[in-house]
Amino acid sequence: MPEPKVWIRNRKGHTPHIMIVTAEPYPQRLASLALGTGDIDCVYHFALPELIKSSQSLQNEAVIDSLDTLVLGKRLRDISDLPFDLAI
Repeated sequence: MPEPKVWIRNRKGHTPHIMIVTAEPYPQRLASLALGTGDIDCVYHFALPELIKSSQSLQNEAVIDSLDTLVLGKRLRDISDLPFDLAI
């Protein structure tokens, strides 16, 4: 049986939504997950508002821009959005 990754890419019809739930504190790693190869539809963070607030307190523009890009692009979402996204 081929790897699931290959199976999903070669699948005909609708593919399932693939998501990750994480508590990763490093925005660079979150960007790697969320932007990666495109196999993952969305990354849900269990404490996204707190992560954004703490990154703003660091005053590191690269970190803030990275998180803004992920959130505005809807690649990184708060865990509280998950039930609503599953209901659609």
